Amino acid sequence: MNKLETQLQDALAKRFGSAVDVPADLPGLDSLLRIVEQSSQRRWADTAVPPELTRLLAACALCAPTKSYLQQADIVDVRDTAQRAALTALTPSMPWLADAPALLVFCGNGRRFKRLFERAGQAFSNDHLDSFFNATVDASLVMMNFINAAAAVGLVSCPISLLRNQADKLAQILALPERVVPVAGLCIGYPAAPTALNPRLPLAATFHTDRIGAVDDDPAVDDFDARYIAARAEQSGGAAPPRAWSTERLHQYSASQRDDWGRFVRAQGFDLR
Repeated sequence: MNKLETQLQDALAKRFGSAVDVPADLPGLDSLLRIVEQSSQRRWADTAVPPELTRLLAACALCAPTKSYLQQADIVDVRDTAQRAALTALTPSMPWLADAPALLVFCGNGRRFKRLFERAGQAFSNDHLDSFFNATVDASLVMMNFINAAAAVGLVSCPISLLRNQADKLAQILALPERVVPVAGLCIGYPAAPTALNPRLPLAATFHTDRIGAVDDDPAVDDFDARYIAARAEQSGGAAPPRAWSTERLHQYSASQRDDWGRFVRAQGFDLR
């Protein structure tokens, strides 16, 4: 077993709590290892990300697969100082967002597709929930492509869904037209320090063959909670008693979040039938 195979197996075991076989002599191990070791970053080196690099990565990202070749994703590279300040003000609980060398917002764009019908003088017969879903999936694929492209050139990133908490203000700041909705922000920069790998739910809970069925997730969650506590304790050096993943998520979502999102999406012109 070569060094890359060993590193990949070790990283996968740390993520999922059990071994994942890596076939011998498999090509592309360096790319797979980069994906497995990807972690959200919130501390940045004092190094700028040039606009031309961001544009290059955006071009790479927009080569992602797209539903029916509709190309319903847009990327906003927020460079203006006043706009950055306005976005930062939407997320006061994330002061590190202001320090990120670059900030982008990925949007689902259902406007261009509908406009094709308007130009042709035809009725738009697909004005329903699937149109919104397709646009948001396109944007999500592009964002993941951007994350991988950024990692390939040594950048780290952190997706920001919290920007949607004030979707109306966000839309105003970005001048989003009708049928364009923000999916997530993304901070990018060069890392100030390495980040630890966070564990993931075991593959037995999240990877299925042929069908899912009536799966009992409780044992997998209990196992994951134990690994999560151990990982957090190691990362903090015992500075604070860690809580279980399930406990943290219950606390995080004990109050309703973004319960006006449907209203915002409908106001942007999407029919969610």
